[in-house]
Amino acid sequence: MKRVLFYTANGVGLGHLRRTQLIAEELRKKKIEVVLATSSLSPQILGKFFDHLIRLEPFTEKLSDDELAYLKARTKNEKRLLAAVKKFKPDLIVGDFHLSKRNFVFLTLKKVLDSFPIKNVFIWRIDSFKNFPSIIKELESRIKYFNKIIIPHSQIELVELLPFSFLKKISADKRFEISGPIFQKLDKNKLDQCRKKYNISSKDFIITITLGAGGGLKDYCDFPDKIVQGFLNIYSQLARNIPNLRSFLILGPYFKKTPRKSSFGLKVVRFENNLLELMKVSNLVVSTAGYNTCNELIEARTPSILIPLKRGGSEQFDRADFFEKKGVSAAIKNISSRKLLEAIMSSKDNLSGMKNSFKNFSDWGWGNKSATKIILKELNEK
Repeated sequence: MKRVLFYTANGVGLGHLRRTQLIAEELRKKKIEVVLATSSLSPQILGKFFDHLIRLEPFTEKLSDDELAYLKARTKNEKRLLAAVKKFKPDLIVGDFHLSKRNFVFLTLKKVLDSFPIKNVFIWRIDSFKNFPSIIKELESRIKYFNKIIIPHSQIELVELLPFSFLKKISADKRFEISGPIFQKLDKNKLDQCRKKYNISSKDFIITITLGAGGGLKDYCDFPDKIVQGFLNIYSQLARNIPNLRSFLILGPYFKKTPRKSSFGLKVVRFENNLLELMKVSNLVVSTAGYNTCNELIEARTPSILIPLKRGGSEQFDRADFFEKKGVSAAIKNISSRKLLEAIMSSKDNLSGMKNSFKNFSDWGWGNKSATKIILKELNEK
């Protein structure tokens, strides 16, 4: 039996882990054994999609401030990953993490690749569309470590957000493969379960607020607390103006602050495994502009208000602008209670037009099987 080791890192979100889960599930259908080495705090939250688990130290605020602690944690991760490679002898390593100049995560993998000649694939979610050409040039010494690079984005998104000459260049580069977006597909059989779980009726007007995993990292990634507080500040006004309002505030497993007790019609949930189905039965979603959530909004065909957060790059801001331009979302760059109230009420009056605008995403695509096929090809080629 062939074996693939997935190496992922998640400190404030679940995007890298979610893509790993979806591809790993496809690989296991092909009788491929999956080893997961991750710094995610909650890898089992998405289910047991792996055969073996290696826990690594996550990058934290303390490590960003303490050079000695940073080096100790990185050395510990290097030893654990090297030991895992020696023990499991993977035929292929698949990496999915944020690639940057001073990257705690990359340097651990570099140690392994310098020690063992193992074929590998890197799944690169674009962190900044506007700066991607310069980022590739700047990180070329790191990119050369990867045998194959999967770009998990829709062709439509790349055509509209990347310079055409650059897109043509990477399309001609054999290292790069555009798989299409990797995201969870809607399970229509779970829609009634979702309505029953939350006692949702056809008369209710449902607003779901989702923060992704709900994490933040000082000086690197914005915290989503301001979104929660902004919504709580206006909830009573919304309830007075929207008949039969029901709202679900999905905090995410990494959200640290506990908001005040739920108001009438507002339910606070730590984690919802069937979030996509909840978004589908909602009238409106208020969300960060994360990769996973936005792809799932397209799948659900639910209008949204997107509040982009800094996540090591500008990609959430680029995506929020893109979705607003396509007519399916309203974007708020600098959140305030007033702006959020105005955006919700305006979107409520334009829901049919926003839903109709999802026709702009008719060719969006789905990259799970395509990405799996690319990985299998690398795995089977000698």
